[in-house]
Amino acid sequence: MKDDDLMGVDGEPDEGGEEGRLLQSLVGEVWVGVYRFGGMGVVDFGATVSWPLGDSGEVSTGSRFAVHARCPFRIVQCGEVYLGSDDLVPAGNGDRLAYDIGADALRAFLARESPRVLAVERVPEGDLRITLEHGLRIDVLPTSSKVEESWRCFERLGGQVVFPSVD
Repeated sequence: MKDDDLMGVDGEPDEGGEEGRLLQSLVGEVWVGVYRFGGMGVVDFGATVSWPLGDSGEVSTGSRFAVHARCPFRIVQCGEVYLGSDDLVPAGNGDRLAYDIGADALRAFLARESPRVLAVERVPEGDLRITLEHGLRIDVLPTSSKVEESWRCFERLGGQVVFPSVD
């Protein structure tokens, strides 16, 4: 895929290329985290960065890049779904979700293996595919026309790509 093949948030070619460049800047970054925030799946990439929280003087830290998925998504290894949005359901053991149990095991793997992003693809309908070492892949798959079904990829202290676009 060439930079001019990348699509903008509205499905049109990204003339300025800023969104395409942001997505492609994930290539080579290490996948460092997976968790959930409510019903949203979150994956983190890259080194830890810090930023101020308003005027309070407090500082927050996090990965350089993150993807937030508020739509169907899955994490695949070697052709088998390992974890996905349908795992955001109770696991039958208290308050833990099946997602939490899988994410715990996946975080241990990430800490041990440090897989790097090999490729990032995006299609006009909004699908986002992140291919990594060790046969891993993250697929984000919007399946409806609801605005609430969305994802964003962002660089902390930098830009973001949002699907669907917000005007």
